[in-house]
Amino acid sequence: MIPLESVATFIIASALLSIAPGPDNIFVLTQSALYGKKSGILVMLGLCTGLIVHTAAVAFGVAAIFQTSVVAFTLLKAVGVIYLLYLAWQAFRASVSPLAASQSNARSSGDLYRRGIIMNITNPKVSIFFPGISAAICCA
Repeated sequence: MIPLESVATFIIASALLSIAPGPDNIFVLTQSALYGKKSGILVMLGLCTGLIVHTAAVAFGVAAIFQTSVVAFTLLKAVGVIYLLYLAWQAFRASVSPLAASQSNARSSGDLYRRGIIMNITNPKVSIFFPGISAAICCA
């Protein structure tokens, strides 16, 4: 049985991190606002597919490596930072256009889906909390 203090700490930390929207939530909202509901749903489906990767990592014990190895976790965070910097660079390079004209700049369905997967896999919040949740559910 998990000690009550650990459960309470986990719930408080999870609630505080849930209040602050991460890059995943902001990207879904942005895509939905700019290009419509379909774009937001495709990104969301990619993010959910990324959870399958995290689930497989927990099932095969790979997540334990990221929890115990500072080097591996730092490398994962660095990959996430590099990807976010790449997205920021693309945003800075993009030309300014009226909102009506931006409909033609919408990304392909596959690109939105892949971007959602990559964003979820490289999200440190998921890497920290998802293995703990999965382990608690599996071992309860």
